[in-house]
Amino acid sequence: MTKNLLIIYALCGIMAITGILYFLVAYGEYTDWMELLNFGIHDETTEKQVEITLFIVSGLIYFGLVLWLLKTRFIKRLPYIVTILVSIALISTYIASRTVGVPIVGVELYVGKLDLISKIMQISVIALSIVAMYRINRLVYSFTK
Repeated sequence: MTKNLLIIYALCGIMAITGILYFLVAYGEYTDWMELLNFGIHDETTEKQVEITLFIVSGLIYFGLVLWLLKTRFIKRLPYIVTILVSIALISTYIASRTVGVPIVGVELYVGKLDLISKIMQISVIALSIVAMYRINRLVYSFTK
């Protein structure tokens, strides 16, 4: 197995794990929401629905990006660029939610294990995407010589 394939398979695996982490966080938010409703607290319904939706969509996006990479046979640069941008956007949203706040949700004070693990995974996704793009450029350049 070449180094290029190893990097790309690692990237796809980490993206799939990150997608699963987002589904787990969405499930955690759902169970929190159900507990609040059982206690008769309805004030946070909109906030919880937005968070659950964001986490589910984020997980689906990561799985969609893996499929896109597979479909393009790992040789197109655009899926890597989109992967980097999505990861940066999600990390930025997380940082904003813990510092200045985001609309509807406000400022969250809790930082959980899954939060930290997913951010480490997303940083890995960014790094591996950059390396993969660099290797693709080198490969294409060597064929055009």
